[in-house]
Amino acid sequence: MDTLIYILKAHVLFTVLGGIYHFILKDEKSFSFNRFYLLAIYGVSLIIPLLEIKIFKNVTFINQAFLSNESAATASGGNSSMLESNLFTLETGLPLLYGILVFISIFIFIIKFIKSYHKFKLIQRTAYFDYKQQIYWVSDEIPPFTFLNKTLLPKKLQTDDNKDVIIKHEEAHRKTLHFFDIIWVEVMSSLLIFNPLNQKIKKHIVENHEFLADEYACMGVEKTSYAELLIQQTLKQNQFQFVSYFAKPTILNRLNMLTSNKKSTKKPFLVAFLLILFSFIFSCDLNPEEEIILKPKNENTTTSNISSNDLIDENTIFNIVEKQAEPPGGIQDFYNHLSKDLEGKYPQQAIRMGIEGVVYLQFVIERDGSLSNIQPVKGIGAGCDELAVKLLKNQGNWVPGKQKGKTVRSRRVIPIRFVLN
Repeated sequence: MDTLIYILKAHVLFTVLGGIYHFILKDEKSFSFNRFYLLAIYGVSLIIPLLEIKIFKNVTFINQAFLSNESAATASGGNSSMLESNLFTLETGLPLLYGILVFISIFIFIIKFIKSYHKFKLIQRTAYFDYKQQIYWVSDEIPPFTFLNKTLLPKKLQTDDNKDVIIKHEEAHRKTLHFFDIIWVEVMSSLLIFNPLNQKIKKHIVENHEFLADEYACMGVEKTSYAELLIQQTLKQNQFQFVSYFAKPTILNRLNMLTSNKKSTKKPFLVAFLLILFSFIFSCDLNPEEEIILKPKNENTTTSNISSNDLIDENTIFNIVEKQAEPPGGIQDFYNHLSKDLEGKYPQQAIRMGIEGVVYLQFVIERDGSLSNIQPVKGIGAGCDELAVKLLKNQGNWVPGKQKGKTVRSRRVIPIRFVLN
């Protein structure tokens, strides 16, 4: 169940953070911040749900005076046969299926990347390397593009008036390591394989690469002439995956961004704040942290419920008495019998969820030795609390406690430990 909750939280967080970019940042010219944000939301979405920051604490105070000092009863469970019988339940089957699909997605990406790399090497083999400009000139009719940290251009561009602008554009892709972004996103998006925003965010990342390169290439160049150059290069067909092309199908967005003046200084701060806020929200564990605090023994407790004339009220419940109530065979023998009754009864839900811990049961031993008001003062859930209460009720009467020679009602707390083998 924990794995399913993690997967769900990761997808929801990615959707929220991706939606923030789409509605607030995608039309802003804060390209460097946009790049950082788009790459960060993958890592944040996958890491933050793993954190479990406790913000609430549930403190239970137990009076040490009426807590049994002997070793607790122990319920053992979760042996191999039980675990194997639950191997293909919904809680384990769905994460396993999800993991298989993630593996297949990453495997397909690796195959595609190897094919593109092999195709690139075949073209590079016949290319001439220009050491001065750090680019490869290719005889084939190809559109200008950058693959990994290498830029390939057709030789016919050597006589083109726009050669320097195109080289500068591809230089931006190469020097700012845009190939790292592409590989990072392909791998991370495989881990969020079912998210409907995956393809949209990947498109935004590729677009942002082009916006960054266009901005760099436009320095000292008329935007109108640069726009005309983009339109001319649009007719060139793409031949590879995982590359940065000078001309992309997102030409209209690039032309709009060239002429846009939308560059807010406030929106990046707002988005950064929202990123931190939602990261904190999704890292918080709203289940309160359980803490047991034992109150120190108070010697005055023995006489606190006795009136000044030494008369004992039959309805008074004592925390400490002169002679403590106990099971007929002693508390340790009682624990041994309780442990035997617990054998083979470990709750299946607790086994599936991997829950173990100590259940503290508080109860009253009546004057006739019967047990009443049995309740867990601190439990672990998943059926363990209910099982502990049920078995304690079936243990039979105790020998009641005595105060000043009279049988009285008294309170006790016993721990029952649930342990997975």
